[in-house]
Amino acid sequence: IPESAFLLLSVGELNKNKNHETIIKALAKLNNPNIYYLICGQGTLEQYLKELSNSLGIGDKVILAGYRNDVAEIYKIADLFVFPSFREGLPRSMMEAMAAGLPCIASKIRGNVDLIEDKKGGFLCKPNDVKGFVKAINSLYEDKKLRDNIIIYNLDKIKDYDVKFVKNEMKKIYNKKI
Repeated sequence: IPESAFLLLSVGELNKNKNHETIIKALAKLNNPNIYYLICGQGTLEQYLKELSNSLGIGDKVILAGYRNDVAEIYKIADLFVFPSFREGLPRSMMEAMAAGLPCIASKIRGNVDLIEDKKGGFLCKPNDVKGFVKAINSLYEDKKLRDNIIIYNLDKIKDYDVKFVKNEMKKIYNKKI
């Protein structure tokens, strides 16, 4: 990955639910030689995702990094976190990305909408909306001020999910007299 590249990052298992193929298709439509996509995770769709990337002519822009123990360091080199899942609870990887100061583009589903407010903490798209992801990625690629504003928003928003804050809130709840 060239040092000057704009790096999209996803962290998660390579399975149908995580829907990495939507971002791969979006990357092909963007047709921007400076944008790369790094996926950290392993799973049954690894070969399929490689073949899809190659068939779309972007095999050199999609990096399947496998299982990683250094994801915290990888967040630091990324420019944007993308998370097109079909189904989530409260996604830990997106919380980590927000805490690492990354703007996020995610699917508009339960869990993701609890973390990302559309156009404030990033962008929300329907999971299969390749055009929506293209538009959102391009907006953040082209507008550094927008990226910076989203980073500030996310760093503040994620404080609500800090372990110390949550423990304090739970303590308040359990100490209430009924």
